[in-house]
Amino acid sequence: MAGNQTQVPVIQSDQNTTQLQQNTNKVLRNLNNQIVSLQDEMNQTVIIGEVKFASLSLSQFQAVAGNNWILANGQSAVDTEYARLTGNTTVPTVTLAGVNTFIRVD
Repeated sequence: MAGNQTQVPVIQSDQNTTQLQQNTNKVLRNLNNQIVSLQDEMNQTVIIGEVKFASLSLSQFQAVAGNNWILANGQSAVDTEYARLTGNTTVPTVTLAGVNTFIRVD
């Protein structure tokens, strides 16, 4: 090269950027799939005796959470998984002003 000229290497930005974007997308998709899988597993975790509070009626709550929940108002739990696990034939009475309390029995 003559004078003060230097040779600048050519960067193939289109191909390299595209490959980098593809690799990044693969990593992000894989991470998203792992998160979704973990969320599904956590949603399937069943905790008999779990208590939740909601400003919903029993029928509204069951429509969202399933029929495995009843009011935690001292009612009978005979023939439920809760009774088999705990030996208690009634659920506890749990009160909190302004909301209903639900307990998972199956």
